[in-house]
Amino acid sequence: MRFLTEDALLKCDHGGTVGLAPRQDWVRVAGRRVLVEDDLLGRPVRACPMVTPTTPACARTVSISETPSLSALVRVQTQGDRPRRVYLDTATGHTDWARLSTVSFAVAEPGQSLVGTGS
Repeated sequence: MRFLTEDALLKCDHGGTVGLAPRQDWVRVAGRRVLVEDDLLGRPVRACPMVTPTTPACARTVSISETPSLSALVRVQTQGDRPRRVYLDTATGHTDWARLSTVSFAVAEPGQSLVGTGS
């Protein structure tokens, strides 16, 4: 399982792209910041094609599936905060599609191929 970086590509089930904003600057892979716990929560979903006159597109991420998404072994201490687990390329969660239901999102590309973990 590979660590996710700020170059990762995450998509909703409809094909929209999850916007990423890393909270830490210290740990990097090939110069790109690693994503840590809570970096994927509340993030915007861009270009979701599932739009109709009555249902808007996916707007943001609303939940993260914790067990497959976060490393059980690797944590990053962010400045003035608790240690946060690193996101893995198995990360999944849900968006607020149509504000009536949720739609899954998952990793399409981790953003790097150098660093990973067994769990």
